[in-house]
Amino acid sequence: MVPLPKDENKRQRIIKAAIQVFAEVGVSNGKIATIAAKAGIGKGTVYEYFSSKEEIFATVFEDFFIRMMSGYEDLATAPMDPVRKIGMMFDYTYDYLDEHLSGDRGPEWLIFLEIFLRGYRDEMLGGGKLSFANILRDMYKLFKPIVDEGISAGVFKPIDSEHVTFIIFAALDGIGLHYFINRDHYDKEKLKTITKEFFLNGLIKPNAQGA
Repeated sequence: MVPLPKDENKRQRIIKAAIQVFAEVGVSNGKIATIAAKAGIGKGTVYEYFSSKEEIFATVFEDFFIRMMSGYEDLATAPMDPVRKIGMMFDYTYDYLDEHLSGDRGPEWLIFLEIFLRGYRDEMLGGGKLSFANILRDMYKLFKPIVDEGISAGVFKPIDSEHVTFIIFAALDGIGLHYFINRDHYDKEKLKTITKEFFLNGLIKPNAQGA
């Protein structure tokens, strides 16, 4: 028997409801029945889309990650020089965080760290539905060609692009965490400027063209 096609709108309702439930009571305490009630559907309908709460948990993280990464991908493929690309990626990080920390999207960030840490723990113990190592490697692959381009063009210093890429993304993770906690105490535009100056000054060759 051919399975019935899934309703994407209903799937998104389940994901949105899961985010709200996880934000209210935590991932561990969130129940399928509560998610179903929040989505306005039956508990059995949830199981037509997701086999378990763990699968919903994985999907919430993947959807969040995919949305955030789409902006980085747009910048990575834009026709601009590598210095500007990296600078705009730092700008995008602050702007994306600002947008998703406010309004009705705020609950996503209330559970993001919990989801990340739980997923990482499950992976280290040999379980879970997410591979955080692979997800991070995909992020590195997006940035590395930009660093390589800058080195080839003689704009960036001739340093190891793979390790530079790792450091940039580690910095973005740290920025995300600290901005999440303390954004009300800092000027976002000033943070953007200082972040770009700090990292680009370490990358750009003295007197390089385009610097």
